Amino acid sequence: MDQNHWTSTPKPGRRLQQARDSFLTSGDLNSKVVREPIQASWLRSSRLQVDTDNLDPAYHELDGPTPLALSAAPVLSALANELANESVSIILTDRHGLVLQRACPDPALVRQLDKAYLAPGFSYAEEEVGTNGIGTALEAGVPTMVTGSEHFTGSLGGFACAGAPIHHPVTGSLLGVLDLTSSVTHSNALLMFCARSTAQKIEQQLLTRSGARELALFRDYLAACQHPGSGVMALSADLVMMNNQAQQRFDPADQAALLARSADAAGSPNPVTLVADLPSGLVARMDYRPSFAGSELAGGVLRIQVQSGLDSSTGAPASVVPVMPGLAGTSATWQRVCQAVDTSRRNGSWMVLEGEAGVGKIALLRSVNQLRNSSGHFRVMDSAEASPAWLDTIAEELSAGAGSLVVRRAHLLDSDTISALSELLLEYADQRRGVWVALTMRSEPRNPEVDAQLLPHFSHTVEVPPLRHHLEDMHKLVPHLLGRLNRGNKLSISPAALAQLMRLPWLGNVEQLRRVLLRIAQHRRSGTIELDDLPGECRATTRRRLTQLESLERDAVVKALVIHRGNKDKAASDLGMSRATIYRKIRDYGIVLTI
Repeated sequence: MDQNHWTSTPKPGRRLQQARDSFLTSGDLNSKVVREPIQASWLRSSRLQVDTDNLDPAYHELDGPTPLALSAAPVLSALANELANESVSIILTDRHGLVLQRACPDPALVRQLDKAYLAPGFSYAEEEVGTNGIGTALEAGVPTMVTGSEHFTGSLGGFACAGAPIHHPVTGSLLGVLDLTSSVTHSNALLMFCARSTAQKIEQQLLTRSGARELALFRDYLAACQHPGSGVMALSADLVMMNNQAQQRFDPADQAALLARSADAAGSPNPVTLVADLPSGLVARMDYRPSFAGSELAGGVLRIQVQSGLDSSTGAPASVVPVMPGLAGTSATWQRVCQAVDTSRRNGSWMVLEGEAGVGKIALLRSVNQLRNSSGHFRVMDSAEASPAWLDTIAEELSAGAGSLVVRRAHLLDSDTISALSELLLEYADQRRGVWVALTMRSEPRNPEVDAQLLPHFSHTVEVPPLRHHLEDMHKLVPHLLGRLNRGNKLSISPAALAQLMRLPWLGNVEQLRRVLLRIAQHRRSGTIELDDLPGECRATTRRRLTQLESLERDAVVKALVIHRGNKDKAASDLGMSRATIYRKIRDYGIVLTI
């Protein structure tokens, strides 16, 4: 899009007011009067149900100067001196639109800003107040001018706002917005130019300060790496580093757990010792030491020692994991699950498989049955179809004394059926060496009656990880699924298309991936799948690589949505965020809802 769309002079007030009124009453957009970025913002604001008349932005207590505010301070002080005789307010916000600082020499304008809650501690994100120079610049990621009736909320119609995003000069991440606000009558073409040049000066100041902080953190990280026998992590607000020993010792799921636990120490100016229980069964001790650049906290370094459990780097070698028929995947996470299920089947010990919908629980059980069950008998009983006849069939399967019986989606059972099934399992407990029984269920939310009455009949529980926790397996999984879906035809996938698929969170897991590939295979039966062949849901996502911290946040949002079957209000409540915020997270992280 042409940059002028964002910064060009708005249309005369009366025509623009009429266009706004028309949109609010009928939804019609006058593209000849309303600039394209304002149209897009109005549509977003309307979907978020922002009040068109009244302002009620969220307020948050400020904890003190942020790194952005400290870096911006000398730049903003110089700008305030230059604008000392102008009726212009200088505003700095964080990346969520929360106002951090405000300076204004005009008492009359200050009173207007206070009345509009455009003051420190209040949020001017689009979901709070609709189209405005701060929130719309954050959404668009480019300098944006919003004047008069271009504001979605009528209470802001007397202002002209020029917002310029501030990006981290090293990582490129969005840090906040420098906004210049005046009354419409005092607005001029230089407002946008001044905001943009000031944001660039702040980025230069950030580069100077962050260079010193990151150098100090890197120095302490290298010093910690000199100690043999321990993994080392270093983290700050902008980066995470992990040495080779930690990467080799801990698989991706354990690394994510370590990173999540380290958040309890991040930002602390004092040494902290943490203990982390990892998904693999390891227990890790994490010794955190802060790192300083002069008197300023630069981040922290953590030395990681395994205290107990089986070390995933020295446990059973990959060679003991059998080749599982009908499955694909070589990651440590997936191999460990396959090995656990195979061991249970070989020993005849009944087990429970937990996990999100679509992760492959039934496929895994079917595979191990094919591998270890000479009779080949495999019966799946879906709890959604539970009835007296359903229980009779389970009794017949248990009395047969051979094969594999799977009770699928046990969390759906009602109290009476749970009690009856528990009695059946107890009655046939002495025949465990004959029929092998497995239960599948979701991890959360729990069914307390299943936990109390059914789980005691099973030796152990194995959690099957969601696809987003072992995306490296897609190198094997995608060709495997394409081969099954497109038998007889050679259909491959390009590296670019595969890389794009690996950027998605896959809320529906392997089953969602299978459906996507099926749709592609119905249109392209041979050749190579390119980016343009991917359906829209696979292309409408962020193209940048997420940081580890962002990945953790994305996973938390996905998990909440899975638990609540896509209900955004309930998921937002669980996460302690507003409905508008979870909508933004879903969009920012490219989360595709298919449940």
